[in-house]
Amino acid sequence: MNRAFKYGLVAVILILLGYNSIYIEKLSNVKNPMSGKFNSSAFAEKMWTEKLPAKLDSAIDINTLRALVKTDANSAFNRYTHALDIGNYRYTLIKGEGTVEAVNEDDVTITIKAEQPFEAILTTEFVYGNTLRDASGLIDLRDFPNTSDLNDISKALNEIIRQKVVPSFKPYLKPGVKIDFVGAIELNKEHIHFKDLEIVPARIKILP
Repeated sequence: MNRAFKYGLVAVILILLGYNSIYIEKLSNVKNPMSGKFNSSAFAEKMWTEKLPAKLDSAIDINTLRALVKTDANSAFNRYTHALDIGNYRYTLIKGEGTVEAVNEDDVTITIKAEQPFEAILTTEFVYGNTLRDASGLIDLRDFPNTSDLNDISKALNEIIRQKVVPSFKPYLKPGVKIDFVGAIELNKEHIHFKDLEIVPARIKILP
């Protein structure tokens, strides 16, 4: 075998190996593989069925949170609330018991059971915003460079509340009915108040 033939054979082998080992993909797809393909409804449904139940089970009692905020607000916010953005608004999952005062067209007024009972609102019609998404603590901002995808997750979760959760309890409520609730709330660190708190209902159980 002459030298020229040997060099030629080696070159052909190297070309074949190189061709089969290189995979070319658009840079945009590498940076954001979900771009243009993200299914917010499927993501929210999976989050709702697989990860949120455990989070709802671990929600802090509303009266415990209220007492902690009064004694050490910074510690309470750092330990029990979440937010994707830097700012005064924080979100958390809470649980408690209440008595229905009024069933309104767009919400339900309840009195929360406590040493000093206070009123709150279960939102049933106008469920908007990022309260449930952020209160869950399940979303990492770094996983979603596309803001639109983040907003779509909130919309899909809110749609689950409107379409599945609210119809499961609202028709059975009337003044005097006692309920056990788990939901998401928004708190402003600079203007903390629990009176007329708006709760996004995630799990409602009618008590006997």
